[in-house]
Amino acid sequence: MRQVKLAAASTALVRRGAVLLEDALRTASLPDAPGGRVLVIRQLSLGTIHADRSPATLSLAVEQRVRELARLAVHARSQSAASAQAVYFQDELEPFVMLATRLAQGLPLDAWFWRLSVPGLHPGMSRDDALRLALANALRTEPGHAAAVTLVSELHALGALAPLLGALRWQDGPALARAWWGHLPSRPAPRLPLDDVGSAEQVSEPLRSALARWARTWGAGDARALWLASVALCTHIPSRVAAPNLPARAWRVLGALQASPTAHLPTPREPPRQAPLKPDAPTAPTDTGMVPGIAASSHPAVRALSSAPSSDNVTKPLDATPASSVELTGAPQSRARPAPADTDEAPGDTGTTPHETRQRYVTEEALPTVAGGLLFLVPMLNALGLGEFLAGHPALADLGIPERFLRHVAERLGVPSTDPLLRVLQEATAEPLPEPSPFVLPVRFQAGVGARAPFRLVREPTGRCVAFDARTRVPLASTSHGAALRPPFDRCLTTSLAHRLPWNDANLMLRASLLAVGRVTRRLAHMGLRELVLRPGRLVATRTHLDVVFAASQVDIRIRRAGLDLNPGWVPWLARVIQYHYQYDETGA
Repeated sequence: MRQVKLAAASTALVRRGAVLLEDALRTASLPDAPGGRVLVIRQLSLGTIHADRSPATLSLAVEQRVRELARLAVHARSQSAASAQAVYFQDELEPFVMLATRLAQGLPLDAWFWRLSVPGLHPGMSRDDALRLALANALRTEPGHAAAVTLVSELHALGALAPLLGALRWQDGPALARAWWGHLPSRPAPRLPLDDVGSAEQVSEPLRSALARWARTWGAGDARALWLASVALCTHIPSRVAAPNLPARAWRVLGALQASPTAHLPTPREPPRQAPLKPDAPTAPTDTGMVPGIAASSHPAVRALSSAPSSDNVTKPLDATPASSVELTGAPQSRARPAPADTDEAPGDTGTTPHETRQRYVTEEALPTVAGGLLFLVPMLNALGLGEFLAGHPALADLGIPERFLRHVAERLGVPSTDPLLRVLQEATAEPLPEPSPFVLPVRFQAGVGARAPFRLVREPTGRCVAFDARTRVPLASTSHGAALRPPFDRCLTTSLAHRLPWNDANLMLRASLLAVGRVTRRLAHMGLRELVLRPGRLVATRTHLDVVFAASQVDIRIRRAGLDLNPGWVPWLARVIQYHYQYDETGA
């Protein structure tokens, strides 16, 4: 709320009204829209505030008025948004995507809701500053850098990415890197031949061409190029955002582009004998002219980024595009010239053809699902150490192991393939897992599944070794071609087989995970997996959120006592914010 206007016969009554309103706003239960929908209200008129009534009475009036405005709200893209009393955005990222798109197209920002939906936006701000502000605000959302990946991906699909990249100054590169990883990753030593993990083929066209041309402009050693390469690697696999080896992959992508005969990427404009980028470059206390927020954005762990570094180890090219003023209340005749769209040409070239980029599956409205409880497995998998497992197996993380497992559970329980929840999960499960796919399940998983020693090792004629628990029911590790297993599986009782096991590595992982969540469900919630998963609900999927809405009658004390319906929030291995909601329907159920 920006401004409160109270009128009364005396100053004492105004003060009393202010106290009542403050208490009412603290206690009011405002509607919680699934999917992270953002509601912006132009004016909240509450009528007469009676001084002799309690704050609870006023809070009910606030709730009722907000609900009325929420029902009448129009989307920010609507032609009637400028005159509406309330507008909404589909999620917390959409205001910044729309802002950057309008800036790139030279459209005015004179509607009343822009300054309320984009913190820090003010009249007279230049176009470049406003674009960097959009990126900084995207980093402050709960998805953090996954939101920045979505922002870049959508602007690229709309052909409006070039103005944003052109607005980034050389100081912004180290600040973005530190906001992502907490430090400026040093460039790894070159390898000959280049490692497959960082090959440029992991970045699909035409984003690879855009990356090559902007890296040519900035220099392959510029921190902005490192940030853009990391974003490009996460475009089709958003869960890579949290991968610990992402900086190394991004550096190798830039190295592969630089080694390509068609790339013509310059080396960093540094003295010949100067050392490569250091993890912690010194910072300068002088004013750098950055938009406040890029250097101190996103998560609390990196709030120390309060100023842009001024290191000689960072290249300092000229701005790729000139800054232009953004008038929030300007007349139509004073619009800025439309910015060049993002094309495969070098920065600065013009073009208007948007690129086709695979978008994440989203639902326009809440769609019914028969497996609303499937996402109750998310906190369970977190407790079993799935994040630790994916960090130790980056190749498997890229292949969508969590989505594959959730889809496997749904299919085993008979969920139809047309269910919207399966539509979300099929994004990362299009291709089968390669064989072999060796793995070692973490210690937390072994404890959660109740695996007991002594472990048993089964050796196949092909050289593959599979470690099981003492009862030879739960597979815990697999390796191929006689490779040694890590402790404690290196001292297992070994049994040689004359034939292969009926499961490949992918089936072994799915079998182990299914046994684990089944046992944990019975131990914590005292119910079977089918009873937990197959409960009807409505799914709302946005680019950054997955929300499941249940009827209030679906509340189960067993699930609540086990903590399985506590909102997980941001889940890195799904690259989405997961939330559960219980709502009364029209019948009060």
